[in-house]
Amino acid sequence: MLPRASFAAGFLVSILLSACTTSGLAPTGSTSSASTPTNPTPPVVSATPTPTWSADQASAIQAVEDYRTASQQIGSRPSDFTEAQMKTALKKVAGPQVVKANVASYLSLKKRGLRYDGTTSVLSTIASDPSDVGYGVEVVVTHCIDQRGIKLVDKAGVEVSGDGSGDSVADFNLRQYTVQQRTDEERFRVYGTAPAKGTCAP
Repeated sequence: MLPRASFAAGFLVSILLSACTTSGLAPTGSTSSASTPTNPTPPVVSATPTPTWSADQASAIQAVEDYRTASQQIGSRPSDFTEAQMKTALKKVAGPQVVKANVASYLSLKKRGLRYDGTTSVLSTIASDPSDVGYGVEVVVTHCIDQRGIKLVDKAGVEVSGDGSGDSVADFNLRQYTVQQRTDEERFRVYGTAPAKGTCAP
């Protein structure tokens, strides 16, 4: 995950629900069984419908995924990146303030010889309706992120999460991303990330 605030942000991952079971990217389809003249027809079980996103919403959600991917790549091996390389990778997917905060966190990890090991997964996604903010289009994307598969480790691969240093990784992270496509830009990028109100658990 990246440092608590940022990794939980972009990596962890990742949001405005009382639980993570609300609308998400659920599988589509339904199941049914064949019937015979002597057996009653089993009921058809319908899966949770997949949300239909507008083009802007889909692009904003993809921008968050691109940001999370870049964050994971750096957070999992910060020692392999120079500060300039971190900035270059993040500038493609995030705005200046997000880049600045994230790079500072990664450099702190690098200095202490720490990295994130494992992966996170998005349990649910909510995207606000696109809005005109005057200088572009904004969509707020909320993720419920399962972080149980990731831990903070030292150079020897020993877990340090929860060792009292403050570098803890929560099991779940309800995170809100402010995503914008500004008038002078060709794509959406993450311009803000913060914890969202509510709970996040399976």
